[in-house]
Amino acid sequence: MASTKGKIPTIDFCNLELKPNTPQWESTKVQVFEALKEFGCFEAIYDKVPNEIREGMFDNLKEVFDFPLSKLIEYREKPFHIYDGKIPSIPLYGSVSSADLVLPNSIETFANTFWSDGNPNFRHGQIIV
Repeated sequence: MASTKGKIPTIDFCNLELKPNTPQWESTKVQVFEALKEFGCFEAIYDKVPNEIREGMFDNLKEVFDFPLSKLIEYREKPFHIYDGKIPSIPLYGSVSSADLVLPNSIETFANTFWSDGNPNFRHGQIIV
């Protein structure tokens, strides 16, 4: 049986004026749903976020993955918090997530989990994006 490698889908949000219940909205919604269903992710193209904000966000995320493994495992032990990483067969893979990030103050709570005094740069960088 031949195997085909899938490519992570790219969805361009740059020129879209997405308004609920419009054909463009519905089409984009289907693309997002299909990408998440098949791949669990997609690459979003959106040029309205300034590069310095984007770069700051990625720098902050790098800090999270630089924490000691014990800190990440401690995070995972809380309800609805997930840490997957350090998988020998997938050395570049890592994932930290929380089911409650849509709740008010959840970004601040997330930052306080990793930085004892919080991290306003992380918190504000994530909210802006």
